[in-house]
Amino acid sequence: MSGVVIRPARDDELDDVAAVIVDAYAEYAARMSPDAWSTFASEIANVRGRMTEAQLLVAERDGALVGAVTLFTGWRGAQEGSAGVRLLSVLPDQRGGGVGRALMEECIRVARAAGKHRVVLTTTQEMGTARDLTESVGFVRETALDHEPAPGVRAEGYALDLGSQNG
Repeated sequence: MSGVVIRPARDDELDDVAAVIVDAYAEYAARMSPDAWSTFASEIANVRGRMTEAQLLVAERDGALVGAVTLFTGWRGAQEGSAGVRLLSVLPDQRGGGVGRALMEECIRVARAAGKHRVVLTTTQEMGTARDLTESVGFVRETALDHEPAPGVRAEGYALDLGSQNG
């Protein structure tokens, strides 16, 4: 993890952040139809659209962007009191070096600072590394969060109870 800086994304680098996210998820393109991948890639690249309701955090190493994550802290309704992690992204050549863990730990820190009682996220069976990271920082399966965001795609929910840790 040495040399990784986690910080909010700057307006002047949003196109680069979008490229990092799409590059990080490109390995899943082969499992999707070209139309489905095109739609998904456009959605995940829309960082500006998410910034109105979420924080976009980036990981930087040696002056280069190597990862990103979107953190939602203003949810209302059923998820009020929770922060949501979405699109944890690490460039393929940077995986295994602590970038994902540093991004996840910052999400947890920000959620605690915002007074949230839990952090939630979803992942898929294909995302084994993400599931392993999620579980290693204390998230547990929460089937109530499972859903099907697209036909044939099963998202599995995880939650980390911050409970009294918010002290």
